[in-house]
Amino acid sequence: MRRLAAGLAALALAGCATEREAAELMLPTRTSSLADVQVVTSPGGITAWLVSESFVPMISMEWTWSGGASVEPAGLRGIGWVLAYMMNEGAGDMDTSAYGARMEDLDMKFACGQWSDWTSCGMTTLKASADESFDMVRQAFSSLRLDDEPFERAKREMIVGIKEDETNPKSVASRAMNEALIPGHPYARRSTEQTVRAIQKSDARKLMAQLMTKDRLLVVVVGDITADELKPKLDEVFGSLPATSVLPVVRDAKALPAQAKPIVMDLPQPQTLIMFSGPGIRREDPDFYAAYVLNYILGGGSFSSRLTDDVREKRGLTYGIGTGLSIQPHFWRWQGSSATMNDKADEVVQLIRDNISRLGKEGPTAEELADAKAYITGAFPLAFDSNTKIAQNLIGFRQDGMPADYVQARNSYFEAVTLEDVKRVARTYMKPEDFTFVMVGKPTD
Repeated sequence: MRRLAAGLAALALAGCATEREAAELMLPTRTSSLADVQVVTSPGGITAWLVSESFVPMISMEWTWSGGASVEPAGLRGIGWVLAYMMNEGAGDMDTSAYGARMEDLDMKFACGQWSDWTSCGMTTLKASADESFDMVRQAFSSLRLDDEPFERAKREMIVGIKEDETNPKSVASRAMNEALIPGHPYARRSTEQTVRAIQKSDARKLMAQLMTKDRLLVVVVGDITADELKPKLDEVFGSLPATSVLPVVRDAKALPAQAKPIVMDLPQPQTLIMFSGPGIRREDPDFYAAYVLNYILGGGSFSSRLTDDVREKRGLTYGIGTGLSIQPHFWRWQGSSATMNDKADEVVQLIRDNISRLGKEGPTAEELADAKAYITGAFPLAFDSNTKIAQNLIGFRQDGMPADYVQARNSYFEAVTLEDVKRVARTYMKPEDFTFVMVGKPTD
């Protein structure tokens, strides 16, 4: 669940989102008690952030482990996806059909997923059936079945997805970008039909024991439950997990120099997808907030960025264009994407380069800075329209290493950004010669 720090959610054809997908997404619209984030620790030592709110008799829980596709064995790429798929496919004395029917009876939702650096799950339940719903999740961790039919079905579905990706412009562009910038790094590796077919149940159980441990676990709970009610539930659900384990160490990726000309991937289609990527900034860097504001001005604002104004509004060359800060733990980039008619692709690439160059040399205006800060800070406290969205955003803050009071402090960090801060960041990062471009389509047509 590692995210793009701003903007890509607005793209009609995004294509450069990495796994957090996306950091600091615009938060939804109802006043909530987010100022009251409690840090709850169970008797067994499991810690969770809790927003206790009884307005709606529902409970949402989001949890995640550090470790994802980047730590998979090279010959078993895809095993984490298969494991995540299997988490609600039967446990204890319930096979797939019985487990699914029981979830329907309880009006609960429970599913898991995997990204490059994280393996995550979510559960939503009614307050009235919370005890039974928590027990369903408990059984998934303590007595996961891995029956033959759903296990083979998961592998078949993943293989179908791999084959579809061969002609998916976003997938083709992402793969080409990774191969150009970080060949050989775990982020650049991908699943194949061969690696998926090689996955055995014993491999999945081994990965589960290595990955889903208490020491790598982050939990957020939002809804109609008190701290005293939550504490025993944390031990009930996660108590069977191993305390710790050893996973492969993922090194930081060091990008190769940008190529002078766009990388062209031929794919018969009426439009060309353009993806671009340049050096980015770590989440913990003090200049992150200035970079976030700068990104909004460049391409992160849905309908008020320089790229949108120049490429879409003024010239009508694209339906959507946007940028974001990719802040994966081991690779941080400034990236964006757009799509245009094949015969206009070169022109759009040049316009992107020109806007990056101009912003780097001149920086933003005081008016642009004020507008960006007003939007970024003004949209944030409009609050959150569902327990699940609150929980998902809070788990993202936990992944970023933020403290429990970050929600209260967040806007002050943006308000403190000065025009000189943003100009300094622009001079550092807005250099078109540092950006790699990938074009997927028939850009010479």
